[in-house]
Order: sequence, then structure tokens, then C-alpha cells
Amino acid sequence: MHQVEITADLVERAGQLAEELALRAYDAIQLAAAASLDVDDLIVVTGDRQLAAAAQTLGLASISDPGTST
Repeated sequence: MHQVEITADLVERAGQLAEELALRAYDAIQLAAAASLDVDDLIVVTGDRQLAAAAQTLGLASISDPGTST
């Protein structure tokens, strides 16, 4: 597991992602944090199909449970 420090740059990137990908603020922070990691085998696991699709748009692998929230 990795911890990511919430910095002004991360918050700015999250704002960009929220606007570009129509994400909620909390989802955008999570995605910006995940995208900032230099991890080859990173997988974004979420119950939110929109967040999973956004992660894939950024080239991140993702898994979502289609039986949960959208």
C-alpha cells in the first residue's frame, strides 16, 4: 500500500480531472493520487463504474463491481 501526500499540485490536478472527466471531488482526488504513483502493477479497485472508466482513460488498470454504485 502507498500513501500519497495531498499537495497543492495534487489538488490542482484533481480539479482538472474533475472538470475533464466529470468526476466528483473525492473521486478526482483518489484518481489524481493513483495517477501520481510510479507503480507498474497499480490497479484501481472501485465500486464506481464512472471512476473505473476515468482510471482507464488515464491508462490505469481498474476493476469495478457492476452491481454497485454508478
